[in-house]
Amino acid sequence: MQLLYQCPVCKSPRIVPYAMKYTPGFPHISRTKCKDCGIAFANPMASLDELMSFYTNYYDKGNFGALDYKQRVSKKIKEADTIDITELQKRKQAVLQYRNTGSFLDVGFGLGEELALFHRLGFTVYGTEFDQDCINFISNYIPDAGLFRGDLLQARYPDASFDVINVFHVIEHLIDPVAYIKELQRILKPGGVLIIGTPDIGSFAYRVYRLINFATLRVPSIVDGLEHTVVFNKKTLAASIADHGFEITEHYRESLGDSLANILAGNMSFRKKIVRYLQTFVRLNQVLIARKL
Repeated sequence: MQLLYQCPVCKSPRIVPYAMKYTPGFPHISRTKCKDCGIAFANPMASLDELMSFYTNYYDKGNFGALDYKQRVSKKIKEADTIDITELQKRKQAVLQYRNTGSFLDVGFGLGEELALFHRLGFTVYGTEFDQDCINFISNYIPDAGLFRGDLLQARYPDASFDVINVFHVIEHLIDPVAYIKELQRILKPGGVLIIGTPDIGSFAYRVYRLINFATLRVPSIVDGLEHTVVFNKKTLAASIADHGFEITEHYRESLGDSLANILAGNMSFRKKIVRYLQTFVRLNQVLIARKL
């Protein structure tokens, strides 16, 4: 863990306390906010080695393990040939209006659901991932995918390599998001599409949660774990992307989108099931779609 004395995004030293959680065994005890750019970040922040250890067999742990997430994704991938393109999520429809073929890179692809979909749509697919278990999982379904184990910056892709880059629920896991954004701009083709999904700490639910804590004279707690190093609201994410040669075409909030049946079948406490179910209605996450200028 490394204690930071300046913002990891704008490098301002004007940082103030934002949230704290002290529970025995909980690895992430405090979060700080930059008074200049508004970014909130873990402080102290995990090192790359600590994060890589954390991500080992990531989908067998926590809520993912409790929800039997691997089996659910496996079923989706096996049924990929039955997908009706007109029923894709809003973000995928937005991508396909700009690029309906070419090369697709999924940064931090997880279990590879997006890789499988874009492969089915005719794209040549590539992906980066820390967890070897995830690479083994998706290789069973897409043996010809170009997969790299490790960090995007280590992959050293050539300039202007990709038509579409998906960075879904990854940017909040980064130690240096600015370096990543610059790399994304470098390896995306002119006019190519960038998709970013991440939690939105400016959403209504987050703001209400903080107000309730302050009203009851409590320090707001951290609601996520070690892996969420930097978190954005819509304004700070949009500014970070627009400052690096991208035109934002869409930016909106979305909910988790799980089903009640899946949640009830999960091996988790009743309280966690209630929270998970509420997240299917409350728009806690944001999706930004941009094109390289």
